[in-house]
Amino acid sequence: MISGHACRPVLAALLGAIVLVGCTEGPQDPLPTSTSPGIRPSASSATPTVSTTTLTESVEALAAYDRFWAAKVASQADPTKEPPKALRANAIDKALSDALATVLLLRRNGVEMRGEPTHETSVVSVAAGARPEVAITDCLDSTGWLPVFVATGDSALAPGQSPRVVVESVATIFDGRWVIKTSTAFRDRSC
Repeated sequence: MISGHACRPVLAALLGAIVLVGCTEGPQDPLPTSTSPGIRPSASSATPTVSTTTLTESVEALAAYDRFWAAKVASQADPTKEPPKALRANAIDKALSDALATVLLLRRNGVEMRGEPTHETSVVSVAAGARPEVAITDCLDSTGWLPVFVATGDSALAPGQSPRVVVESVATIFDGRWVIKTSTAFRDRSC
């Protein structure tokens, strides 16, 4: 088994992928935002220039993002278990492979994530078409979502790491449902 100190560089890289959160200066378009999972933007949060289609796509993309994160949190709470089916149902491509790689890394290092992060999400842009894409930015706050060595209960958090970082994601439609195809946390962009 790797000692806690030997794991810190690995965990710093891991946490760069999972614990990073951030915000931008604000969305380019006055599209809806969600301040927490389960809260959906209302039509009144958009300006009159936003089409009903754009608003619907934004709401559905934010709902997919919430489901994706709920599945990520569940999978990292006990990485010794098979990741929940909801992870594969709500993520594809790089978002899915990164989430599965994180679970594997946590499992190998005897670390689990305890608690839950909070989110401040907003839609940055909507590209309509046959395969629409919605760009989402999130200020992920991991203050209440921390890595812990299972064997000892000691913190596995790398020192000096910001608990609030920017996460940029892209949602699209795959197999008739909204999913997240990319989700990247930026350690150098605190929010």
